[in-house]
Amino acid sequence: MKVSHLNKFLPILLVTLSLLLTTAAMAEDSNSGFGPNVVVSFSRMDTLMLPPVGSISGLTWMGPDTLVVLNDIPDSLSESGDREMLMVFQDREGEVLRMEDFTGVLDRGLAWDGEFLFSSGDADDGSSILYRIEPDTLMVEEAFDAPGNHPCGMCYDGRFVWITDRDTGRVDRFDNEVGEITRSVVTPGFSPFGVAFDGKYMWIADSGSGRMYRLTGARRRWSATVGTDSYMMRGEDVLLLHDGESFWYVPEGENMAVRIELN
Repeated sequence: MKVSHLNKFLPILLVTLSLLLTTAAMAEDSNSGFGPNVVVSFSRMDTLMLPPVGSISGLTWMGPDTLVVLNDIPDSLSESGDREMLMVFQDREGEVLRMEDFTGVLDRGLAWDGEFLFSSGDADDGSSILYRIEPDTLMVEEAFDAPGNHPCGMCYDGRFVWITDRDTGRVDRFDNEVGEITRSVVTPGFSPFGVAFDGKYMWIADSGSGRMYRLTGARRRWSATVGTDSYMMRGEDVLLLHDGESFWYVPEGENMAVRIELN
C-alpha cells in the first residue's frame, strides 16, 4: 500500500482500534466484576438506634464502639424554641456519652480521621466552610473554604477526607496535611449525598437517581451499581458509614442506621 493511501486510511484504522480496545475493556470489566454495568446487591441486617428527636445530618464512627452523630433539631421540637445542632456521642446501645451544642456553626457532614473530627457549615455569604475539630475539647481547631456550596456526606479513606457536593455532582478529596482540596471526581448520578469507604471501595448514595454506586481505585472509577431490588431511594438524602467491619445507611427521616451485608 502506498504511503498516501496509508495516510488516508490511518484515521479509520485508529477509530477501529479504539472501538476494539473499548469493547475489550468493557468485556474485561464485565468478567472481572468491574464496570458501570456490574450489579451488586445487599441484605439488610440489624439496626442501630440514633437520637430520637430531629434529623440526622451527619455521623461517623470514632473508634469501634463510639458513634458521633450530628443531630439537627428544628425549632418546633427543641426545648429552646430555636433550631439546634447537637453533636452527640453515643455507644452501640444508643446510650448518650457526651453532647455538645454546635448551633450556628455546623450544619451537615461528619468524618473522623483518627485524630480530628471534620464537619461543615454555611458562611453568611452562602459559601461553605469545612471545620477541623479537636475531639477532646470539641473546639474548632481550623476552618477551610469548602468547594461548591452544598457539601453533604463525608468519609475518611485512611489518608484523605472525601466530601460529596450534591449541587456540583462530585466528591472532593481534602488533604489535611496541606489543608486543601487536592482532587475532585465527578460521580455517577447527579446529586451525590452519602459517602462511605469500606477499606477497599468507596460507596456513594445519590439522591437524584436514587441509586447507590461503587467507586474503585485512587481515581474513584465507577465499578458497580447496587441493584434496585436492594436499593432505590430516589429523592431521598441517605447517609452512609462504615465502622471498619460493617456497612450502614441512614434513610432520610429515620432515626436509625441499618446495617447491610453485601452479597
